Amino acid sequence: MSEPDAADEPRFEWVLHCPCGESLRGDSEDAIVETSFAHLREKHPEMADHYEREHILFMAIKFRKPSP
Repeated sequence: MSEPDAADEPRFEWVLHCPCGESLRGDSEDAIVETSFAHLREKHPEMADHYEREHILFMAIKFRKPSP
């Protein structure tokens, strides 16, 4: 039995909707966390130190991308 091609594996996108109205996106857990922290530091600096990686991942929604 052959191993599945990487092209056959599902691809995902993480989306986090900030209460300020901005939608943040990333192609991986690391990307959505980095994007979210950058957004916090820029737009909500007073709250940036109150969040950790786990908070971001809890709030983010993971979507399966359609196959190409």
